[in-house]
Amino acid sequence: MDDFEFELEPVREDRLRGYRGVAGPFGSVDITRPLGALGQGPSRQVTLEGAEFPETLFGGGAGVLPSLDGGWLRVDGTIVDLELKIKGIRKGSRWLELAVRERRYTYNVAGGSGDARLGREGVTIATTCGRPVPMTSGTRRVKVEGDADTTDLAIALVLEQVDRSALSLSGALFAAPMNVLFGRSRDEGPG
Repeated sequence: MDDFEFELEPVREDRLRGYRGVAGPFGSVDITRPLGALGQGPSRQVTLEGAEFPETLFGGGAGVLPSLDGGWLRVDGTIVDLELKIKGIRKGSRWLELAVRERRYTYNVAGGSGDARLGREGVTIATTCGRPVPMTSGTRRVKVEGDADTTDLAIALVLEQVDRSALSLSGALFAAPMNVLFGRSRDEGPG
């Protein structure tokens, strides 16, 4: 398949937040998270829906939003192994390794704008800030390189609605004292 790009529009409907767009040759896709009922706690779930896409759900985590810190991901009925790797607090020293079926992915976040990159052998999906939209965080640009399929896209897109601060420099700096105080440990990654 040829490389392609598309844009995700922000969704702000009643108690629903997320993105919606046409993912190139794979058609329409919605990535949404409910805000939770008034007076109740947060739902901490993100769903991805599209006629051509596998059923995809991210759930759990720490805090109000669904989060990589303690969250889980299920694609087409299969739980995806998520492993946070930390080599330090410097830029680029934190990433997420994912495994589903025989596929191995690496996911990282760069910059304050939340630019992200999911990669596996022969495939890269990069998401970046798009154009501004009033009262939202704006659109997201998605660039797909290589022979990507709907499973690759589902993983990359569902993570757009997940708290990924555990992968950022500021998240690492904020988490360091909490990890010491409360004894939360992380895999320190390869030497």
